[in-house]
Amino acid sequence: MPRLSVLIPPSDAAPSGLATLVGNLLVDAALDLEVVIFDGGDAPAIEDARLTRLPAMPEGTPQQAMWSALVTGSRGDWVCLVKAEDMLEAELSIMVDFVETANPAADALAWHTLQIDAADPPDRRFSIGVPSQYGIINIDKTAMLKAFFMWENSLNIPRMPFGLYHGALKRQLALTITESLTASGRTSPLPATEWAARTVFLANEIALCERPMSVIAKQRFSYDHAGIPTPGFPFHAGIGETAGIAEVQNAVFMEMGAPWGPGAEEAFVRAAMIDCLLETDEELFAAKCEAYDAAFRVWEGGRHARLFQPYYAGPQQPDIRRGLHGNMLMVDRFIGKARTAQDFYRVMRSFLAPVRLICGAGSVI
Repeated sequence: MPRLSVLIPPSDAAPSGLATLVGNLLVDAALDLEVVIFDGGDAPAIEDARLTRLPAMPEGTPQQAMWSALVTGSRGDWVCLVKAEDMLEAELSIMVDFVETANPAADALAWHTLQIDAADPPDRRFSIGVPSQYGIINIDKTAMLKAFFMWENSLNIPRMPFGLYHGALKRQLALTITESLTASGRTSPLPATEWAARTVFLANEIALCERPMSVIAKQRFSYDHAGIPTPGFPFHAGIGETAGIAEVQNAVFMEMGAPWGPGAEEAFVRAAMIDCLLETDEELFAAKCEAYDAAFRVWEGGRHARLFQPYYAGPQQPDIRRGLHGNMLMVDRFIGKARTAQDFYRVMRSFLAPVRLICGAGSVI
């Protein structure tokens, strides 16, 4: 049984992205991992016993079903899911082994992720903040529950990084979450958020690595149109990302027979305003505000609608700082001529603390 299974669902991205990601993960034959993909025309022509190809699923299959099939079709002690255009540290298998040895109760691991948009124009210079610390620490689960469901200290999305997408889960936890999704009868429009919600509820203990271990290929927010939002709930992913997350939160609480929202109202309204603020196109901003306003007028009898007062800020000035600022290393977005998320991680890896050093000298607190 491999130590880690990296799950890669189908993607509309160019096939070269999948081949690059898989090749990077399998380049070191000594690493104890498995890469799991669906067979098909975009599958890379790579021969490696650690590459598992599952039968392709029918077109139109919901993302949630594909993610569950990848989990159940894998063999690793730990599982992690990334998309074909993303990049993941190949030595994550070493880190999960270290975490489990140092703290056997830990069954979820997260890390700082970076986001890179391949569509960024090279003539628009700005900086990316890369955390300079690299310890692995235990995180208070109660604090993460508050961060996710109460929107404590959030921007437009909760500050809660745990889940299957760009996170690692022990196999039993992942299977338990898969079973809970099946039992719920729910097909989520936002599977990453759905897994995050269930992870923070069902995990025993959670650990965080302060070193970035992956880079996400940033794109404009989208959701799975095969997903079915909660009937009668006014917020949904069609309004915006914050609204889609609220729909997931509400659905999870409904399964438990409890209401979602009490105590989180003001923080959620603030997050929704930030979601609108991030729109740089004035027409899109106005349409999003109108949709949120209509939902707030229905939610809980409209008691919180007066708090929703977004304003249009327009395009923001980019951060062009360089060098170390506190615990953040500010680097050029196009350092080393990096255009994609995969390019950027390859460059930044030379700046980051080696995983083998962290797992040899670090500790889980």
